[in-house]
Amino acid sequence: MRRRISKKFFLPIGMLMLFLGMLLPQLAQTGSKQAEWKTLTKGRDVFQAACASCHGTNGQGKSIESVGFKTPLPDFTDCNFTSREPADDWFQIARLGGPVRGFNQMMPAFGDALDEAQLKAAIRHVKQFCSETDKWPDGIFNLPRALVTGKAFPEDEYVFAYAMNGGLSEFQGKFITEKRLGARHQLELAVPFVVKEVIREGSDQTSWGEGVGDMALGYKLNVFHSLKSLTIVSLSTEVIVPTGDEYDDIGKGIFRIEPFLALGQIIPHVGFLQIQAGAELSTKTDRVAHELFWRAAFGHSFQRGGYGRTWSPMVEVLGAKELEDGAFINWHIVPELQVTLNQRQHVMLCLGAEIPTRNLNSADDVKYMAYLLWDWFDGGFTEGW
Repeated sequence: MRRRISKKFFLPIGMLMLFLGMLLPQLAQTGSKQAEWKTLTKGRDVFQAACASCHGTNGQGKSIESVGFKTPLPDFTDCNFTSREPADDWFQIARLGGPVRGFNQMMPAFGDALDEAQLKAAIRHVKQFCSETDKWPDGIFNLPRALVTGKAFPEDEYVFAYAMNGGLSEFQGKFITEKRLGARHQLELAVPFVVKEVIREGSDQTSWGEGVGDMALGYKLNVFHSLKSLTIVSLSTEVIVPTGDEYDDIGKGIFRIEPFLALGQIIPHVGFLQIQAGAELSTKTDRVAHELFWRAAFGHSFQRGGYGRTWSPMVEVLGAKELEDGAFINWHIVPELQVTLNQRQHVMLCLGAEIPTRNLNSADDVKYMAYLLWDWFDGGFTEGW
């Protein structure tokens, strides 16, 4: 007896054949396009062939309605966006796709269709959509933040810094917020919190004092940056306000002004050098003397496969001298390590210790330091993990 085959069997087979009939020509067309891409050498041609279908020929990004997905596309003509990240980060995203840096999977990986030279050429073209590249320092100059030495790159960050001495007799916390204004300017507010053992006047017993320390308001101006010399230079000024409690020996009780110069220098295949030099100028020298200071941080950043977690070991050398008779130079060494905590690499942790080179008599003389940094321009704290 002949068995009858149900129509239910033909229905999915028919749908599958129809789907394959529609898909195979598209796959053949895509393969043909990718074969054509292999012949492209100019960044503009690579971008127009592989990227413009979503990002637009002008780099401003196509609308959500035209691309068919809800993720907004970036505007490459916005210098505030285009200049932020170094070209190497963009290369890894283009090669491996958005998720490699904690971004949306709608950004595909082009590493199999385009070679390294083509991808880098396309990224150079994208960077040129910013019409004021001479004004905006490139993200390559956003070097790892040292524990003490100031940076030259203007940035948008929240930082919580913490320090304690080895004898556990003083604990310092500091909340720092930094806001970039345009291409070259930055404002900063630093609010310290201190808990420490103190000996008050008229007593030989120690007790604990705590409170807000002397707050600081800062302004930074980038005055020079060059991709040719890989150098960035900025001038900054901080005004330190006497908000700390003198009774608990938490504040100095006077206004101080701290002008300084900050320089960042990238040394190809070696690492980076950051230098800060300036003065702390007292408004009442009979109470607090003027002080000169100079600081330098040398380090090197590396990551697994060029796209993994970034590790940045650094060593700082700190020098300071009060401008009064008989004062000597105080030198400190600060070994430290910064590491990115998430895939987007905009949340970072740094650990280190400040060690005096002379008069190291007790554990109190060593200061253990750390900070947690959130570069909030790149997204929320919980994003990109």
